[in-house]
Parts: sequence; C-alpha cells; structure tokens
Amino acid sequence: MAQKQNTLRVGLVGAGIGGLAAAIAIARAGADVTVLEAAQELGEIGAGIQMTPNAARLLRAWGVDKVIGDNLVRFEELNLRRKDGTKVGGGPTIRVEKTLGQPWWLVHRAHLHEGLVDVARKNGCDIHIDSRVASISYQTPGPVQVQTERGATFSFDLLIGSDGVGSIVRRTLFPSVKPSPPTTNCAYRAVVPYSQIRKDPSLVELVSKPTMEVWMAPHAYIITYPISAGKDFNMVLSHHRPNPVIAVEDVDMNDFRNDYRDFDPRIRKIIDMVPTAKRWPLLVTGPLDTWSSPQKNVVLMGDAAHSMVNHMAQGAATAMEDGAFLGRVLRETVSGRLSLAEAITIYEKSRMPKAYFKQQVSFLNGYIWHLPEGQAAINRDKAMEVELKGEQPMRTPNLYVDPTTVLEVYGYDAEADADEAIRSFLEQHESKDESTGITKKEADKILNWFLPEEERFLIPSKF
Repeated sequence: MAQKQNTLRVGLVGAGIGGLAAAIAIARAGADVTVLEAAQELGEIGAGIQMTPNAARLLRAWGVDKVIGDNLVRFEELNLRRKDGTKVGGGPTIRVEKTLGQPWWLVHRAHLHEGLVDVARKNGCDIHIDSRVASISYQTPGPVQVQTERGATFSFDLLIGSDGVGSIVRRTLFPSVKPSPPTTNCAYRAVVPYSQIRKDPSLVELVSKPTMEVWMAPHAYIITYPISAGKDFNMVLSHHRPNPVIAVEDVDMNDFRNDYRDFDPRIRKIIDMVPTAKRWPLLVTGPLDTWSSPQKNVVLMGDAAHSMVNHMAQGAATAMEDGAFLGRVLRETVSGRLSLAEAITIYEKSRMPKAYFKQQVSFLNGYIWHLPEGQAAINRDKAMEVELKGEQPMRTPNLYVDPTTVLEVYGYDAEADADEAIRSFLEQHESKDESTGITKKEADKILNWFLPEEERFLIPSKF
C-alpha cells in the first residue's frame, strides 16, 4: 500500500474547460494545484456549448452552476427535421432529465469558462496566465520539471496535459501523434441575437420557446439552440469541403450562405443575419495506447488525449469527466491509499475505453445526421415516427433520446465510476495468505466476525 502523503503537487498545462474542471476536482481532493495557461488573459473563444446531463452533474457537484446562474439555459424539446424543415423525430427533453435526475443545459463557452475560473480560484487553484510551456523534463528521478517561454520554472509530482489538440505535453510524450480530421467534415459556428430574429413574423415558430433544432441533410446539418440567458440563438453548421480542414479558417460569407441554399427558408433567413463566421476543423486524436509517461508522472486528458468530432456534444463533457475522475483517484493518493502510479493506472484503465466509446458514438451520430437521400435516410426517418406521437421507442436513430445511448453517454457519473474503479482495484490488490490464497475480505465475511481478535486472519496453520 502507498504511504500517506502530506502534499501532492499537481500542475496542469492549459486552462480550458477540461483543465479548469480537473483543477477544481483535484484541488477538492486535497492536492496543491497550479494551472499554466499560454494565453495572456483568461477566456474562451467560440460560441455555444451543451452541458449534457453527465456534465451538468459535475457543475452542480462543484457549485459552478450557482456562479453561472441564468446563463445556463434549459430547453423544452428537441426537434429533428429534414433540410426542408419537416419534423421527423424528437420530443420533450424533460423525459431525459427526469430519467437521469440531472438538467440538460445550454451555455455560451465564455460564461462556462468564467464560472469554472471563479470556482477554481475559490478552491485555491493557482492560475498563471502568459505561461506557455517551453520544455518538460520527466524522465529523471524526482519531480517533473516545467519551464515556460518566459523563463519561469515549476516542479510537480504530477503534470497533466489539458492543453487541447495542439498539446505540447502530448508532443513531448508522443511526438509522432498528430490529431487529424477523419473525413472532410468541418463546421461553422455563429450567433444571432433573438431580438433580431423576432422582428420577422415568419420565424416565430423557431423562437417562441426554448428548443434545440436539427436540420439534417446529405453531407450537412444545422443545429440551433438558445444561450446567454435566452438572448442569443446559437448555430453549429456542419458541412464538407473538397479537402480536409486542419485549422480554423476565415470564410467568404457568400460561400457560408451558399452551403445551405436549399435548406428550410426560415433557417436560411437567420443564416443571412450572420455577419461573420469561421470554419472550424473537427480533429480526432487516437485512440492512443497510453495517455501517460512510463513513470506515471505525466498524463493526458481531454482533447490532448482523445479529441473527437462534435456530433454528440461530448468533447468538453468528456474532458470534464476526465477531470472529475482524476480528482477522485488522486484523493486516494493524498490520503495514502494509492500511490501516484496506481492512481494514474486506474484512470487510464477506466477512462481510455470510455473516451474511445464516445469518439465512436459521436462519429456515428454525425453519419446519421449526414445521410444522403435514399433508402437509408427513409429508414432513419421511419424509425423516428413514433417520437412525433409522443411515444418513447426502445431504440431510435435519434441518439439524443435513444434509451441505451442516453444511459451510457448522458447518464454516466464519472465520480461514481472512479469510486467503483478504486474499490475494485483495492480489492484485487488486498493482502492474502500466500499458502491458502484467502483474502481478508472473505475471511472477515465468513470467519473473522466471530473469532477472538487474536485469532483472526489469517490462520492457515490451523486448517
């Protein structure tokens, strides 16, 4: 068993959503946490993001939801449509929320990030901006040494790479690994004020209540939902390009609008209101054989380890799960029940297959939404017909409400999973009598409960 430690110094490279979530969870576990952020000021770029129930669970557990407040928006229903606007599936989200006991929130990335920063600092995390990492030394005995481009040096017992798809931590550990787009699929992000949309009477149905809308089309889709206390209409517009997109690109707005020229006239009107947009790559990392150094003193999380396509809204959520899981296992390192190497081993063994599962589900949902016209799309829409009648099918191509997928993806509890993984690990590694193979757990359950203390576990010589 590990010896009790008084302190555990943990460094995180990257103060994005996943890194800050990990910082909060690890600080709550009793470790000393330092976050090194390359940017000159804290903030988050982009637009809206979904905090599905598996992520909302963590925001509530850490009190981040109280800080964000009304900027966490709940929506009433999800509607799946053909590109002409015809509804083919969907239903009320309250069914998912009641089943899982957690809300499904929509939020601007900036508001989410601000809430995480606030709670991280309240939990004692030391956040350094303008601290781009230049080098990492982890192979010699002793702590991990980190130097920034500005010449500052840091020493950590554990270094966590939470620095996204361009991770310097991953490049240090695995220089040959390079995130890449699995297809030519990419996405625009855009925001339009509801006040502007409501000026057009023909758009009332789309904005009369908080809903999530998905327009599916061959090789493209549009998903929309409210953010910023219901003031802004957020859009993610998926499409394909002739060649894979590997970096954020400026776009010609005529090209932007032309990609959706044959969609529902109502959503086209809103697209025409977008002043500027950028094209974002959808990069996938891994699956990797390991996320850590051989010494288990450097480890990856989030997009640095397992970036995925965005079609199930699980990129940030999965990074937050990583952080929550790390917080639980490192709590046992702080208490002395697990060594650092054991904690990281448990984390990798549990989280690596879960992240790979999320990568697959995300890709497959995108495939469902991008189906070309033909029998496959007809079958997809036919399978969702019962949803329009208010019924809940046992199985549906609408993965946002499919019972199995909802439980496996949105019903996942990272902290409970970590607790179970720790319990299982400790049971497998508990002491046992070398000659009989009897473990203390079974001896306590069957025999030791009635024996005098001096004769308890283990007594092979008396057998």
